Amino acid sequence: MAQFKEKPAAVKEYVPLKGAAVLLAQARLSRSGIPSLLGLSSVEEKHYTARYAVQVEQLSAVSIRSYRLGGSEVMIKPDPENGRYEDGLHRRLEKAALRSLYTLGADEGEVIINARPGRRYVVEDIRMKAGRIKTVMSAKGVPAAGFHPRNDDSEFPLAAPLLMGMDPEFVLMRDNGEIVFASEFMERGGSVGSDAVRFRGEVIYPIAELRPLPKANPKALVIEMHKALRQAQSLITDHSLTWRAGALPYGDFPLGGHIHFSGVPLSLSLLQTLDNYLALPLALLEDPKGRFRRPRYGFLGDFRRQPYGGFEYRTLPSFLVSPLVAKISLYVAYLAARYSDRLLARPFNTERYHRAYYEGDKSVLKECIAGWHRDLSSLPEYSDFAPEIESALVHMEAGRAWDESRDIRPLWNIPIKS
Repeated sequence: MAQFKEKPAAVKEYVPLKGAAVLLAQARLSRSGIPSLLGLSSVEEKHYTARYAVQVEQLSAVSIRSYRLGGSEVMIKPDPENGRYEDGLHRRLEKAALRSLYTLGADEGEVIINARPGRRYVVEDIRMKAGRIKTVMSAKGVPAAGFHPRNDDSEFPLAAPLLMGMDPEFVLMRDNGEIVFASEFMERGGSVGSDAVRFRGEVIYPIAELRPLPKANPKALVIEMHKALRQAQSLITDHSLTWRAGALPYGDFPLGGHIHFSGVPLSLSLLQTLDNYLALPLALLEDPKGRFRRPRYGFLGDFRRQPYGGFEYRTLPSFLVSPLVAKISLYVAYLAARYSDRLLARPFNTERYHRAYYEGDKSVLKECIAGWHRDLSSLPEYSDFAPEIESALVHMEAGRAWDESRDIRPLWNIPIKS
């Protein structure tokens, strides 16, 4: 059986997790929907088709070493022109490695992955810098685990040339609960289109998706989104159908509300800021059944790099479920991207809140809301978005949630024609 050879000096500083860190990592990976065998014996090794070591730096896989049965070893590098892996398997390995490290609070390290038949994989081992393991893998989380007031007098950073876009989704349903594919009314492309889903081995287009023009100001982006909804109204000619959004209005097709960013560098810190200041409050506002979207979808730190040089944050459900939820999503996303260096709380670095997010335990997540609001209200542009943020705060404190069974058209003042 092939064994890993001695690594080059450049990666020797990576060491495997040990002791309590292994148990904590295994629990986090499992909760986040990542199959893993950390700390277990190698009995399962005979079931793999190939073994890979994925080296990650700054949320990118800089190399993939392939170890196949029989002893052969191959080094794979991303395309030097676009930084991407061309082979679908290698892209999936990169995603699995990034997701595994991010779940443990790291953006650098090496992930050993066993590939299984049927596009499946298992994480066998995770290696990080020794000092980083001590910082990341503790039951209490890193020092900035909770929401704490800031008392420094440093100046706020200058604004980056930030631009935001989005592609939130919704489904069309009959009164009897049946879904009608969006592809019956719209093409795949354009500002309003249908989105692909692989379902039972077939690619179908059941989901409607809005792709409004990107804007620098989140309020202007809301206006563009409303224009796209009006355009959708003109395309969907069956007016008896209800439009539904949120996390899981129809069980087979979980919905997403992806937010695109350019002009701001992707980093571990920014993703953690988006998780802790945006995904957390939406988890409090969501319909209770929305928790079943996780962990396959809606997992923390879900992102995708884009050809335009930016990235999309993919953790959120479809915020089209109401104007308030949409505004909160876009306004807080803007503040998080604009002032990520000021929003330092990381409750999801602790087991208590990480578990509560995946289990949908709102009573525990609610403990974070006072600090969440205090941190946001300290930002210089907070007053521009205060009415909506404070309205959402009232809903969260009262335990109110959106209703995914509602038709979203009346909420958005989209006339329902007879």
